[in-house]
Amino acid sequence: MENFRKPNLNKPRYRVPRKMAHDETFFKLLYEKYPEFKKYKKSEVIRIIRDFNKEKVVDTIINTREGVDLSQGIGRVFIGSCHLVQKENIDFGKSIKYGVKVMHKNWTTDGQLGKIFYTNTNVKYRIEDSTLWIFKPAREFKRLVAKIFPENWKMYVEVNGKDYISNYHKQKSRKKINVSEDYNEFE
Repeated sequence: MENFRKPNLNKPRYRVPRKMAHDETFFKLLYEKYPEFKKYKKSEVIRIIRDFNKEKVVDTIINTREGVDLSQGIGRVFIGSCHLVQKENIDFGKSIKYGVKVMHKNWTTDGQLGKIFYTNTNVKYRIEDSTLWIFKPAREFKRLVAKIFPENWKMYVEVNGKDYISNYHKQKSRKKINVSEDYNEFE
């Protein structure tokens, strides 16, 4: 067994400056495009956006295997399961408690990890600079996925760590071809 050195929690840390999607330029553009929203305060608009994302988008992502196609064709978000890629997945809480390096083995999910995937490769219309976009889920969403994933991990799509996500969606779109019940290719 390898000894575990407790990290110094009092050392200075670097934090990335936090950027909000709903800053002054967002509200300026919103009020120009939709003048009827001027009657709402900024805090009310933020609350409406947050409630919509929690109730509609997050619940749909968690409860459906295929995830959600985001509005305006900007991409798709889904939860996938994949095998542990890195060799060491340290459980820091237990390691500090016992003084020995303890690993997460994910026994409840047969070694599968739950990951939140975002892809914009197979949208209907190409959007300029979509390759530069990034999706960063909120902390509440990540914690909710971490809580729910071990309960029904078999429901989610299994993604191979070496494949492109776009390959999965191409296969899915091929399977979606609808053929009427009375169609017979041999007649």
